[in-house]
Amino acid sequence: MCHQKPLDPALGNLGVFPPEIILNILDEFLGSSPRLTHENFHSINQLMKTNKTLAEYIKLHWMDSNASNSFKQRVNAVQWYPNIDAANAALTLQGVDPDYVMPIEGPPGLGPDLITGIILNDCTDCFEWFNKMLPATHMRCCNEGGWSFRSLALYANAGKVLDRYSDLPHKSSDFIAGSANATGAGPSVLGVSASSRNPSSFAKVLKQMQMVLSGPGFQKSHRDSLVRND
Repeated sequence: MCHQKPLDPALGNLGVFPPEIILNILDEFLGSSPRLTHENFHSINQLMKTNKTLAEYIKLHWMDSNASNSFKQRVNAVQWYPNIDAANAALTLQGVDPDYVMPIEGPPGLGPDLITGIILNDCTDCFEWFNKMLPATHMRCCNEGGWSFRSLALYANAGKVLDRYSDLPHKSSDFIAGSANATGAGPSVLGVSASSRNPSSFAKVLKQMQMVLSGPGFQKSHRDSLVRND
């Protein structure tokens, strides 16, 4: 479940203040770091739910600002990739050491970025809002360090995110072969799930593998070969 605390409903009365005060308060919610976190994002998301008039004001007069270090710029700056191949190509161009794997919870000293924090905290509200603000994302996307969203959710046992947004991989090898990280140096999706030390997370992977194996798109010969190798 999402670990962020709900905002006090009284904050919905912010609309009674002059615009400059509202903007200053919103900037305080955002924080001074250029790296947008789930905590900041969640606070703004919850604030918009307290009052429809305030929500419209935020959308029209604050969220669309192109000012330096604005909310819009920080959201657009969140680095993610549509799939593991795109992530691998981008990280290679950036000169990332192929033997280095960014910690799944973010770079040391920085912690998780926005989308990583959303998934690790199992916050479907913020995941949905993020999807509305940027091109639609899915579990095959990867974060700034090359970790697939599915692997992040399994690592954190983010059951709500997995249940609502997880599409099935096209083949069973996506679970058990290769790496869950675009660099190819990390554990498999199955390995990430096991590392969570959470039986329910591991059970979700096994259930999805079962669905892929029994699906109409899975070749019978491939399925039989897996059974023979057990």
